[in-house]
Amino acid sequence: MRLLAQKFGGALLIAALLCPAASAHPYPNRAVEVVVAYGPGGSTDIVARAVAQKLGEQTGQSFLIVNRPGASGTIGIQSALRAKPDGYTLFVGYTAETAVAPQIAKHLTYSAIDDFEPVAVTGLVPVVLMVAKNFKANTLQEFIAEVRANPGKYTFGGGVGSPPHLMGAWMNKLRDLNVAHIPYRGGAQGVNDVVGGHLDMFYGGVAVGKAAIDSGAVKPLAVTGEKRSAALPNVPTFKEAGVPEFDLASWTVMLAPKDTPAEIVTRLRSETLRALSDPKLREALALQGVEPSDTQDVRAFLTRERDAFGRAVRTLGITMGQ
Repeated sequence: MRLLAQKFGGALLIAALLCPAASAHPYPNRAVEVVVAYGPGGSTDIVARAVAQKLGEQTGQSFLIVNRPGASGTIGIQSALRAKPDGYTLFVGYTAETAVAPQIAKHLTYSAIDDFEPVAVTGLVPVVLMVAKNFKANTLQEFIAEVRANPGKYTFGGGVGSPPHLMGAWMNKLRDLNVAHIPYRGGAQGVNDVVGGHLDMFYGGVAVGKAAIDSGAVKPLAVTGEKRSAALPNVPTFKEAGVPEFDLASWTVMLAPKDTPAEIVTRLRSETLRALSDPKLREALALQGVEPSDTQDVRAFLTRERDAFGRAVRTLGITMGQ
């Protein structure tokens, strides 16, 4: 009997050694950090928190937001790039640091496409042009006329190389305007300073600007995209408002550090897409102006957006530090 037990115990040991995955704890078995390269309250932070909460409910583990703002989002993305590729550090990125910054700064050598594992496109974030209440203009065309009549008088905000920066510079070029760019770390600060009268205008995500717009603290003139935002149905698109060439966009994506095990990336992708398809989450994001992506081929999506912004960067001649 003792000999039989010894043989049985030996067989179990061999099986465990041959199949270590069978005895391993499934992912995730502890808290996961989700790095966001901007402060609380901005569009990227809003999306990341909504998705992280849902992922926590689905997996039974906490997905904790870690805000690491600064340097147009590059501090946050580079910290995620250096993280251990074990699935316990993720990155929810924005257009600026994922698609634009490496194209305008020679010292930035990372690639969101090559140096990360793609998880999901977590949301499309339409951008709305918001102006201070002291503008006489109530339409985009009236705004263009008012600004053109006062060259150098007005300012717009945005992190260097961010969509708000590029969009303001793009509008300057498209309609021969002279509006000075003021660097800002995040969308929430930019919107607040338009409300407070310290900044004249801001091209910000609908998510971050909606409260100020709904309260009447700022004037919304136009929104990016092919159709109006469901969160701002009374605000025309730039095309409707007479500037059809204004076609840049913004969005958020979830990425994992390169070499994160394929089975973990697959689980993350499955759970994230499940979260994004949840009706309550979609409704909550829609109320903030965040729309679902029509594609989840993240690499192809990032390649297309990188190329689109690259053309704008080269045309405008924007470099980091400008």
